[in-house]
Parts: sequence; structure tokens; C-alpha cells
Amino acid sequence: MRLAIADVLPSNEVFMRPSWLAHLLTPLALLLGACSNGTGEEPPVNVTDDAHSLSFETETFEVPPGDSFECFYTDTFTDREIAVWAAEGLQGPGGHHILAYYTEVPRDPQHHPCDDAEMVSWHQLAGSSGDDVGEPVIELKEGMAIRVPAGVQLVLQAHYINTTGAPYEVKDKVTLKLREAEEVSDYVNYFVTNDDSFEIPPQSEHTSVSYCTLEQDLDVVLSLGHLHEAGKHFKFEILDDHGDVAQTVRDDAWSPEMASHPNSDYYPRSAPLALKKGMKVRQTCTWENTTSDPMLFPREMCVGFFYYAPGTGDLHCSMSKEL
Repeated sequence: MRLAIADVLPSNEVFMRPSWLAHLLTPLALLLGACSNGTGEEPPVNVTDDAHSLSFETETFEVPPGDSFECFYTDTFTDREIAVWAAEGLQGPGGHHILAYYTEVPRDPQHHPCDDAEMVSWHQLAGSSGDDVGEPVIELKEGMAIRVPAGVQLVLQAHYINTTGAPYEVKDKVTLKLREAEEVSDYVNYFVTNDDSFEIPPQSEHTSVSYCTLEQDLDVVLSLGHLHEAGKHFKFEILDDHGDVAQTVRDDAWSPEMASHPNSDYYPRSAPLALKKGMKVRQTCTWENTTSDPMLFPREMCVGFFYYAPGTGDLHCSMSKEL
């Protein structure tokens, strides 16, 4: 089955679906049209034209008690480059986020609890907060976008925090917003500072400080921090050669709703946040754990996201507890 999406890219098809995938039960519905499977039942994939957007809706899946990540492999492979600049989504109760990625390591269409090892080959595109509003986590301005290459598989990750003590069923939706190639002024990639080596003791406040040294120049056009509901404060600083603060980039007093609606700062392409090779940066996260159990990554997080242009690839800074 091949999908012609003339409203998005009239000169070609955006997606190809290999014939050997057509009969498989896909975990996601690509909402770009309507097809019939001849049985009177709902087809595994519904298709409609929708200019400048791609919408995915998962089949119903079970959310177990506690913190869970469900990974969905779609039966959709890009037939040419596309450009993503934002996303909107909807989740059920306890939804934390729904994120879209692409991967060069394909799997048959399926969904299952996420494995950290499989996500090493994933590239994050965009996502939405986990509530009934479905606001974008990021929106790229001034014609900027994230490049999705041809020949890759689109995948989703649904994060839930189920505090009810019992499993329940949900269905998630995410819509990727696209730009046509001639509308793109710059392609961007993300630079991530992830401190995952903390442990927050029960019934206590805890602060984790980590450092990294930049390995290349970056012109940042968007920055935001990410903690979960126990977060109290996120700070990101640039240090001088003596270890003193040269610039405070982010200084966010945290509240639970910011886990899905973080503060973010945009920098015009003409005046980006300039991060230089060799700079030392410090990231500080503070939490208050009111539970009787310790909190570790990924139940809580301490992450900085910095989108830079022109993008040359997704980057991760190696964080250290020592300056």
C-alpha cells in the first residue's frame, strides 16, 4: 500500500509502506485517509489527506501501575525527506508525554514496554504534553524545522505515571506539523545535557550538580529544562575559566505542571545563544521527594534541551560530577 499525500508534497509521495507490511496489525493508525479491509472491521490503518500534518493514533493499550514507557513501531517509512516543526497530542489520565521519533533500525509494527537499548538508535522529533490540552512541548519559529531523512521508520513513545494502583486502558494521539522544503530556513538538531546519576532519598529534598565541557560551537535557538513532578528548581550556567558563573542561561523555579509545560526561551536566528567550544557548563537540579521510596532516573529527570542551527546531528554532552 502506497500513500500519495499530494496536499503535503504534490511532486511526490511522502511515505511508502512495503507490501509485506500491509497485512500486519499495526499498533498505530496514520490518520491520512480511510481504507477498507473488506471484512467490515476497522482497518489497521486509516488514511486521509491532511496538508502540512501527520496524525497518529495508537490502538488501545494497558497502562500498568507506576511509571511506564510504551514504545510503538508504526508501519510508516519515509519515502523522502520531511520537515517537522511542532507536534500536538492527547493522552489519557496519567499521561506525561507522547513523543515522536524516527529510527534507522526498523522493526515489524508492534508495541511493547520500552527497552532503553532499543531507543539508543532513535532520533527525537517533537512531542506533546500529557494532558487533554495537548500543547506542544516545542515549536520551532522562523521557518526552522527538524529534518527527517528518507528511508526511516516513524516510532512513538508514550510515558505514563499511573498512581491509581490498578491498570487501565488508554489510547493516545499525536500530530506532527510539517513544513515544505521551500518553507524551511534552517534545519536544527538538539544538544542534550542529561544528569542520570542522582538518587533522591525518601522524604527529603535533594540537589544534584553536574558539569560538561562543550566540544563544538553551537548557535542555540531554543532552550528548556526538564524535571518531573518532584522537581523544585532547574538551573543551567556557563562558567568562566575559574569556575565562576559567567552567564545564567536558565533559572527555573519548578512546579508539578511544568513537567509537561516547561518554561522555554527562544533566541532569534539573528541573535542566538552562542555556546562556544571549550566552555564549561553547570546544571543544577533540586527535587523534593515526599514519598517513602527513593527516586532514580527515569522516575525523575534532570535534563537540559538546547536546539541549535544549523543542525549537524543530535548531540549529548557527557555529564560529570566533577568540574
